Amino acid sequence: MNRLAFSTLPCEGRTLDDMLEMAVRWDFGGLELREGAPWGVSAEMKAETRRSALRSFRRAGVRAIDIASGVCLTGLPGDAAQLENLRRSVRLAHDLEAGGVRVFLGYFAERRDQDMPAIPYEALVAHIASACDDAAPLGVPIWIETHNEFATGRSLRKLLDDVRRDNCAVIYDIIHPLEEGEQPEETVALLGAQCVHVHVKDGVPFEDPLRSSWKYTRIGEGQVPIASIVATLERAGYAGSYSLEWETKWRPELQAPGMEPETVFPDYAAKMSGLLEKLKN
Repeated sequence: MNRLAFSTLPCEGRTLDDMLEMAVRWDFGGLELREGAPWGVSAEMKAETRRSALRSFRRAGVRAIDIASGVCLTGLPGDAAQLENLRRSVRLAHDLEAGGVRVFLGYFAERRDQDMPAIPYEALVAHIASACDDAAPLGVPIWIETHNEFATGRSLRKLLDDVRRDNCAVIYDIIHPLEEGEQPEETVALLGAQCVHVHVKDGVPFEDPLRSSWKYTRIGEGQVPIASIVATLERAGYAGSYSLEWETKWRPELQAPGMEPETVFPDYAAKMSGLLEKLKN
C-alpha cells in the first residue's frame, strides 16, 4: 500500500481531477480532502457528483484518506451548528469511501497570554460521544487532530478514555505536541492504536516564546525530528498514511516563490519514500 498522502488545502481553486492527477504524477497513494467548494469536494455535492468523484478515485487508484472538515468543538452551545456540519461531512465521507472525518477541539489562540474561555470538559466529551454515535451507522470514524488545548497525547489520552467510543481516533500532527513540550515517544505511546493518521510538517520556534505555534519551514529544514518520529511510529506498529499538510493558506512563511505544490509535493514524496524504504531495510 502506498502510504504517502497530501492535504488538498494548498490546492484551492483546482478541480478534484487536477488533484488526482497530481497524486498519480508524484506517486501519492491518498488525498486528504479539505471540505469546501474551493477545494473541489464539498458537503454540498449532489448525489451524482459524489458518485462521479468516487469513480475518479477508483480510476486513479488513489484513496480518499479522510474529509478534513473545519468543524471545531468546544463544549459550548455553539457546538450544535458544528455538529450539524459534522453530520454532513460524515455523509460525504461515507459516499466517497473516506477513512474518517477530521475535527478540531478547543480554541485557536495565537498567543499563550491570550485570555480564552474555559472549556466545559464534560459537555465536550458528551458532544464528541454523540458525534461518534451519529457516525457509527455509516461506518465513519471521527478523527480528532492534535491541536489547541488537546495538542498532546496526555490531554487526548484522558479524552479518548472518557469518550469511550471505538470509532473515535486521532490524527497525530507531529508539530503540535512538540510546541507544547511533549516528546514524540511519549505522544506515540499515549495515543497507541488510536493514532490512525499522521500529518507531517516541519518548523522552528518563533523568537517570541508567547507565540503558540512554531514557524513553518520546508520539510527537512526545521527542528521537527521527522525521521525519528516515523521510526518510532513504525516500531509501534503504525500502519496508516503520512500526509503532508502544507498550510500555504494560513502560513505567511509558506507563501513565497518555490513553495508551490508543484515544487513541494514531489520533494516530499521523494524524501518520505526514501525514509520509509530505509526503515524497511
